[in-house]
Amino acid sequence: MERIIIIDDNNCKKELADFLEANKEHIRFNSLVTRFKSSPKGFFDELVTEYHEHDKLAINSNQHIDIIHTSDITYIESLGTRSGLHFINEVVIETVSSIDVFEEKLKGRNFIRIHDRYIVNFDYFSKLNVGKNPTVVLVNGNTLPVNTVLTDWILSYLEKMET
Repeated sequence: MERIIIIDDNNCKKELADFLEANKEHIRFNSLVTRFKSSPKGFFDELVTEYHEHDKLAINSNQHIDIIHTSDITYIESLGTRSGLHFINEVVIETVSSIDVFEEKLKGRNFIRIHDRYIVNFDYFSKLNVGKNPTVVLVNGNTLPVNTVLTDWILSYLEKMET
């Protein structure tokens, strides 16, 4: 789930700065209101536009460059020196970039590398099966292997998400 939260930090500047620093990998967009004050568009329209601009990614599929919304990606699969981007609508786009390139580009967003071959968007994460051969199950039913070394880290990440 994605949320937009507007905070008046007049009485909590230090606490907000500490929170932003501690959670920077989960924050997609952060800006001051003054940035939008002179906009001829409405404040909310401009804010949403800015937010969605941060959600875009240009990918090179050798024949052309696609501009995609990262929130539509369910997972990324390594295909050697190339990558396959799997989308919620079941479309797969093969790119000329390696999975390492995408891991770097998606830092600070809701993506995690669960295996040498896979990066998962936690928005589409459904279940973690632990055991001898751990796996992640996505909301669309796809099951992906998890590097056993990362299982404990993923469990602690999920515990932080619990409400």
